[in-house]
Amino acid sequence: MRADTPVRLDDVGSLPVVLEPIAAGQMLGLGRTTTYRLLRQGAFPVPALRVGRSWRVPTAGILAHLGLPVTSTSGEGCSRCGARSNHGMEGES
Repeated sequence: MRADTPVRLDDVGSLPVVLEPIAAGQMLGLGRTTTYRLLRQGAFPVPALRVGRSWRVPTAGILAHLGLPVTSTSGEGCSRCGARSNHGMEGES
């Protein structure tokens, strides 16, 4: 996904698992400067991961924040966060 191209609802299913900060900020209506300022301050509206000197923002967090369904392409995974593990099954038998 290019940072200067708006994301359309039809494109949501083809988004990568994690986004670059500028693309994530754009989806939330934030500019580049504001996005990086919020990341540095720990105030970005969705969870973000620091990977070395870079930032990554999980797509599932962006979609959940926007109230969009987080779908799993494999049919497996947590309907709450999009994770592909069995953590949502804890305590169930």
